[in-house]
Amino acid sequence: MNPSPLKIGLYGGTFDPIHNGHLLLARDALERLKLSKIVFIPANLSPHKLRKPPAPAEVRCEMIQAAIEGEKYFEMDRCEIEREGPSYAVDTARLYRELHPEAKLFYLIGDDNLEELNTWREVDQLKELVQFVVLTRAGVPFLSGLPIISRNIELSSTEIRNRVARGNSIRYMVPVATCDVIKKHRLYRND
Repeated sequence: MNPSPLKIGLYGGTFDPIHNGHLLLARDALERLKLSKIVFIPANLSPHKLRKPPAPAEVRCEMIQAAIEGEKYFEMDRCEIEREGPSYAVDTARLYRELHPEAKLFYLIGDDNLEELNTWREVDQLKELVQFVVLTRAGVPFLSGLPIISRNIELSSTEIRNRVARGNSIRYMVPVATCDVIKKHRLYRND
């Protein structure tokens, strides 16, 4: 009997900040797709978000690590943070293909990225390396031709940053450990 093939979910993004919506959809993807693990990969600089720089990379890594602490099937990889310049998914997919040549790679993207997916660097090569999976917080399936993980969650990183800037609570929106990192570094107060 052959062991199950390694199935890795690559979850890239700015995660500024990571929130419970990200984590719930990651857990759903892990279970529904029977993934071996999910790797959170914070972008150094998102090529599609160059106008507004995110919180410092080290702090975003600290927030992710705090959020996934104790989660057996979640891990974080700093490969894009350690790369100079904008972060391109195709570079990360090539790295994982090299590290895990026999694995099936799934690239998790938010439905907000779907419209611009065809503008991603070397998208045809990327499509050969990974199976895209759309994560949607709208709770409504839509036609994309790609597997969809859907859950009705009205939560976004933008909303969280805006709430912190206004002095409102973000309790229950982010893991407690992530909230502690946001407070410690006094993030998003001037957004």
